[in-house]
Amino acid sequence: MSNGDAAGSALLRRTTSRILHRIGRRGASLAFVGLLCLDIAASLAFAPAGQRATPGYAVLASVAPLNLWALAWCVTGVLCLVQMFGRSDRIAFAAATALVLLYGLINLISTFTGANPRGWVAGAVWLAFGGWIALIATWPEATPPPGRFPGSTPAGAAAVVVADAGGIIQSWNPQAAALFGWSTEEAVGRPLTILMPPRFREQHVAGLSRVLATGRSDLAGRVIPLVGVRRDGSEFGIALSVNAWQSDDGIAYTGVIRPIGGGDAD
Repeated sequence: MSNGDAAGSALLRRTTSRILHRIGRRGASLAFVGLLCLDIAASLAFAPAGQRATPGYAVLASVAPLNLWALAWCVTGVLCLVQMFGRSDRIAFAAATALVLLYGLINLISTFTGANPRGWVAGAVWLAFGGWIALIATWPEATPPPGRFPGSTPAGAAAVVVADAGGIIQSWNPQAAALFGWSTEEAVGRPLTILMPPRFREQHVAGLSRVLATGRSDLAGRVIPLVGVRRDGSEFGIALSVNAWQSDDGIAYTGVIRPIGGGDAD
């Protein structure tokens, strides 16, 4: 392999890695769904006459023209590919799930009507696929890296803390060190509970368990007034904005923290 080919391959790997890190596993799954939708759209729009006469295609054509089905799949595919980069992709997931489940139901019904005796096979596959898409839709939505939350103050103006699914601190910016009194070396690897008074720690651990069980965070996207605790034990009011996202190792959390109330707890 030439030096140019090696450099191009390395650039492709880095670019792919950045994209996957940006969109997360949820976004990557949505990309797969989008490409599959476009492929289905093409198979419907450009199906030869002989294929259009098969029972499966004939059943679809009896519900709506094949070109209309192709348009629906094409629009859904484009929507998936566009929203996989967005902070919210619920419309794409809803559209894809609805279209796939509709396909499954049509195929199942065609078995009972006799229009397609083998339609139950395709129906079962489509319904299972729709269930898989619906399951992925319950995963936490991908969020931008710290400091890139739409509408938020830049990361340099606030403490930014990143933690893993177990609530262990993975990243700690200088503002967090100044606010809480722990250096980056001291904070990374410690639990988030060092930042809160003991009376709130049990509730925090229960909240992490709920997110692991459900895949959703009720606090995501909200600004919550809380009480923080410095390394010296003094308490002060904080405003917390937290988001859950998918990292390579599973769910992770990014918290943006600002002091409120003059820096002292009520």
